[in-house]
Amino acid sequence: MDVSRINLMHSDGWAVLPPLEPAFDLDAWADQEARLIAERYAAEGERADVRKISRDLRVVAKDSATREPLGAFALYLSGLDTSVAVAEVDAILPDETASEVTPQWMVDHLVSHDFGPPQIEEIALPLGPAVRIRQNIVGEKKHLFGSRPVIRTVAYGVQPEGEKGLITLICSWTDPVLDEPLGGIMDTMAQSLTL
Repeated sequence: MDVSRINLMHSDGWAVLPPLEPAFDLDAWADQEARLIAERYAAEGERADVRKISRDLRVVAKDSATREPLGAFALYLSGLDTSVAVAEVDAILPDETASEVTPQWMVDHLVSHDFGPPQIEEIALPLGPAVRIRQNIVGEKKHLFGSRPVIRTVAYGVQPEGEKGLITLICSWTDPVLDEPLGGIMDTMAQSLTL
């Protein structure tokens, strides 16, 4: 599967996170992207703290880069100085540890029962047969004292027709008020996946 051809459409509000190569100037990118986000907020009648947004963009980009996705996006809603969700696109290809990678393989390996049973649906996407998994998982502890956050996720694994392996689209967030809207937004993004 030629993963360099993976593409998807996203709505306004998503900042495309860059791949962090050694020569990449993360600070300059974050400052420029923060100014663009602030301009969008202003057009929507909201104020923005460009420095806080820039700082958040750097943190989110560095965190996403640790997972080395093929593509990543952070959602910024008007008036908020931090991202409310991160979406990542990747590919899981067969190798010596998994000779066959299918939507069922994704269910078998990514499902968590941290907070009750996940919602698992077999779906058909234009790119091929897929699975949609909506679940809540325990996040990493951010401070020495205190609880671990609940990370809310929706994940898609689609097997392109005639290809071996999966294209994955995974979105995570923490605010429960975003469950329904992000579910719809991500369903639309998953429909737009192409290879």
